[in-house]
Amino acid sequence: MWFARPAARAWTCAPVPAGAREFHASLPGYAPTPLIELPRLAAELGVGRVFVKDESSRLGLPAFKALGSSWAVHRALAERSPADALTLVAATDGNHGRAVAHLARLLGLRARIFVPRGVHPDAVAAIAAEQAEVVRVAGSYDDAVREAAAVPDAILIQDTAWPGYERIPGWIVEGYSTLCAEIDERLSPDLVVIPVGVGSLAQAVVAHYRSRPAGRAPALLAVESTAAACVMESLVAGEVVSVATGETVMAGLNCGTPSSIAWPYLRDGLDAAVTVADADAVRAAGDLAALGVSAGPCGAASLAGVRAALTGDGAGQRRAALGLGPGSTVVLLSTEGSAANPTPGGHVMTSPDTITVNGERLWRSLMDLAEVGAYDDERSGLRGVNRLALTDADAEGRRLVIRWMEEAGLAVRVDRMGNIYGRREGSDPAAAPVLTGSHLDSVATAGAFDGCLGVLGGIEVVRTLDERGITTRRPIEVGVFTEEEGVRFGTDMLGSAVAAGRLTQEYAHALTDRAGSTLGGELTRTGFDGTADVLLGPPHAYVECHIEQGPVLAEHGVEIGVVTGVQGISWQEITIHGRAAHAGTTPTHLRADAGLAAAQIIVRLRAMVDSGEYGDLRATVGHLAVHPDLTNIVPARARLTVDLRNPDDAQMARAEEALAAFLRSLEGIQFTTRRMARTGYVPFDEDVRKTIAQAADDHGLAHISLLSGAGHDAQEIAALSPTAMIFVRGEYDGISHNPREYSTPEACAHGVDVLATTLLRLANRD
Repeated sequence: MWFARPAARAWTCAPVPAGAREFHASLPGYAPTPLIELPRLAAELGVGRVFVKDESSRLGLPAFKALGSSWAVHRALAERSPADALTLVAATDGNHGRAVAHLARLLGLRARIFVPRGVHPDAVAAIAAEQAEVVRVAGSYDDAVREAAAVPDAILIQDTAWPGYERIPGWIVEGYSTLCAEIDERLSPDLVVIPVGVGSLAQAVVAHYRSRPAGRAPALLAVESTAAACVMESLVAGEVVSVATGETVMAGLNCGTPSSIAWPYLRDGLDAAVTVADADAVRAAGDLAALGVSAGPCGAASLAGVRAALTGDGAGQRRAALGLGPGSTVVLLSTEGSAANPTPGGHVMTSPDTITVNGERLWRSLMDLAEVGAYDDERSGLRGVNRLALTDADAEGRRLVIRWMEEAGLAVRVDRMGNIYGRREGSDPAAAPVLTGSHLDSVATAGAFDGCLGVLGGIEVVRTLDERGITTRRPIEVGVFTEEEGVRFGTDMLGSAVAAGRLTQEYAHALTDRAGSTLGGELTRTGFDGTADVLLGPPHAYVECHIEQGPVLAEHGVEIGVVTGVQGISWQEITIHGRAAHAGTTPTHLRADAGLAAAQIIVRLRAMVDSGEYGDLRATVGHLAVHPDLTNIVPARARLTVDLRNPDDAQMARAEEALAAFLRSLEGIQFTTRRMARTGYVPFDEDVRKTIAQAADDHGLAHISLLSGAGHDAQEIAALSPTAMIFVRGEYDGISHNPREYSTPEACAHGVDVLATTLLRLANRD
C-alpha cells in the first residue's frame, strides 16, 4: 500500500525539548552510530547518494531503543526517592524490552518484561539474560501492553502512549531525537526513511525535521509491515485506527495501534507511507549484509520500503510525491542489527513454520457473504441465509468470492460442473497442489458459516501468505464445490463427487429440481458452465475447515476438532402408491392409505435406531408429501426421503435391508424407491490428521479427535488424495442448517490459523 500527503513538508511544529543528546553523550560507551554510504544502492534506486544509519550497536545493545529507554528511565527515576524499591515494567516486541531490562540490571533494579506471541526466541532469551522476569503473553503486542500497564507499584517504561499515559512515552521520543542530531552533523538528507511500529521513532524524526527554522525540509517516508499496518490504516482513515496484527519477521513493527502522542505528528508531518511484506524485508537484510551492514528485518524494512517507493509501476509518481531527483540524498534508518532480531536462513525464513491469519478480515468476509441470499427468519427473529445451489443468490455469492480470489492474486478456473478453483503458484508449479475449500450453497434456512468458513478461510490463508511474502514449494488451491447440500437437485456432495470421478458429468447435468429445471441448464443460465475438465487431478493433500455442526467440541471445552473420518450416508426417496378414497364413506378396512404407510415407515425407522441392533444408526425423514393433499381424501400417494447415517458400513447395509424388508411387509400398497445418494464410511489420512493436531498444539489450541456425522466434500476428495478436516466449535449446541448457527470470531480465526499452518507445512513437503 502507498499513501502520500503533499502538504506535509509545509507543516511545522515545536522542537523536541533539549537535554537528551547531552545526557547520552555523558553515558559510558556512547558514540554516534555510523552513517554508511552505499553507492550500489544509490545506483539501484536512481538517486545521488544513499546512506544507512546503522544502529546495530548502540550503548552496548544491538538496536536504537537504548536511546529512548535510557532517557525515559533517567527522567522517571529523578522523580523517585533513591530508597524506593523499584521495578521497571515494559511490553516489548524484542528490542525495547531488552533495553529496559539492560538499564534495570545496570541500575540494580528489578525488571518485568511482557512478551507477545511471535517474538523470536533469541530475542526473548536476550531479555532473560539481562536478569529480567519474562512474562509471555498469548496475544498481540497491544495485549502485552495492556497486561504490562496493569502491574501495580511499578514504573511502566512504554514507547507507546494513550490518554492518561503520555509523559514517559514523550521522554522516550525525546531520547530518539539524538539519532537525528547525529545525522545533522554529517549531512542534510532529501529523504529519511523510517521503520514504524507504534510511531514513536517517526514522531521524533518528524518533530526534528519539521521544527528546523530554515532550510529545505526533507521528505519523510514511513515503512510498515503489511501484517501490522496501523499507521497506514490510520492515515487513510484520517483518524487513529487499531488493526488486528498477524505474525511477521519484522517483530518490532508488529503493533496494532499508533501511539496517541505520535499520531498528530504522523498525520500532518509524514510525506508518505508504504507497507512491505516479510520477503521484501528479508531480501533487504540479506542485501545489506552483503554490503557490510548488519540489519535485522525491522532495520532492513527501510530499504524494502524505499525500493517499493522508488521502483516498479508508478515509481515516477511516487518519486514526484517525495520530491526526489537523480541527485537526491537518501538516509535509511536501520534500527536494529541482525543480533537483535535474527533472520534465520533457508526454508525457515522463506517459509515460517507457523502463521496466524487476520481474524477481523476473515470475519468481515463471512459477514459480507452472509448478506448474499439473506432473509429475516420470522420464527427466530434472526437473519438467515437462503442460497440454494445455482439460484440467483448462489450465483451472486460465487461472483463475490471469485472477485475476492482474484484480488488475492489467485488464478481462477471454473469446470463444467461449476466447481471453482483459485490457484496460488508455488516455486515448483509442476508439483501437485495442496487443496482446501468447501462450498457456498446452503439449505433454505441456513446460517453464515456452513461451507463458507472453509472457502473464505482458504482465501484468508492466501492473503496472509501474500502479505508475509511467503512462497511455498507446492501450489495452493482454494476450491468451491457445487451443490454440496443436495437440497435442490437431490444429491449431496455433487460437485466434488463428479470431480473425484464417483459420479459422471452427464448424470449430474441431467438432475432436476422440483420445478423441473436441470442442473446443466442452471449452470448455463447462471454463467457457471465452465470449460475446465471436471475430473480433478489428484492433489498432494486436501484439508477442509468446517464448523462442527454438533455439540461435541463445546461439551469437551475445546476449540478444534481433528476429524478422523465421515460416517456412511444413505439417501433414498420412497414413493408409496395407495388408493384415493372418500374420507367419510370408505371403511377403514377397505382403505389403501399411503399416508398411514408413510407414518408406519417413520415409526419403524425410529424403532430401528432405538433398538441398538444396527450400531450407531441415525435415521431421519426430512421430506414428506402426500397426494392429493386434501382434507377429505385418503392419500393416494406419499413421497418421503429417508436419510440413514452409520459409521459402520456393514451395519448400514443391515439397516438398509431391514428397511427394505419392512416395506415389503406393508399390505395393500405398492412402493418404488430411488437411490439419491450412497457413500460408505470414509476414514481420513493419519498423516494429515497428525499435521493438523500438531498445528493446533503449536497455536496453543486444545483439540480432540472426532468422527463427522455430516457429509462433506472432503469424503469425496479422499478418494483422490490424503485428506482430513478441521472442525471449529459452534455455539448453541452446535446447531446448524438454522439461522441460529453461530461460531464466534475467535473460534473462526483459531480454526483458520490451524488451517493456515497446516496448509503451509503440507505445501512445503516433498
